[in-house]
Amino acid sequence: MASLSEYTGELLNHLETLYRPGERELAVELATALGFEIRDTGFKGDTDSTFLGVHPNADEKDSRNNAFFMSEMTIEQQAMEQQLRKCCESDPDLAATVADYRRIARTRSFGVPHFGIRLRSSAALQAALERIETTIKPKLGDRIEVNAFWTGAPGVEDSSLTQVFIHQDVIVSGSFLLGQVIELQVQKA
Repeated sequence: MASLSEYTGELLNHLETLYRPGERELAVELATALGFEIRDTGFKGDTDSTFLGVHPNADEKDSRNNAFFMSEMTIEQQAMEQQLRKCCESDPDLAATVADYRRIARTRSFGVPHFGIRLRSSAALQAALERIETTIKPKLGDRIEVNAFWTGAPGVEDSSLTQVFIHQDVIVSGSFLLGQVIELQVQKA
């Protein structure tokens, strides 16, 4: 099989993610730091900006598969996010629950909704982590947390897998209030 477009079986094809108005370039910087290629689809949805295709494999020319898409959040999502923030401000129990969820997502990402991207090698993973530390982390500060589980480290049960969980609130497939975990992983053959 030379291309995903030639594959005839079922395939996870894409995931839709959002970014906040005014944070398109920041979303592109984050996705680029993760090691992905960004392609503008030229397609407009419900906002004035176009959808961006985010591809983990720059060599794959099929823009519709093995990708996630980023688009600006809609007015309806903005209203929902604002209402969620107001509810947290007026309900200390809800605020504590959200804070606890975010703590877990940042420290024990297993079992927290996320999506994972397999990288080709440990070197590719190290390069992504270096880009995150030098280019994105200084801009995002406490809006991003990186939690690594290295092959062979104490407490890591799967000796064939290195997993790095990145919790951030720039690119999400749910609520910005909760943030989004993106997993980068390397699998040994």
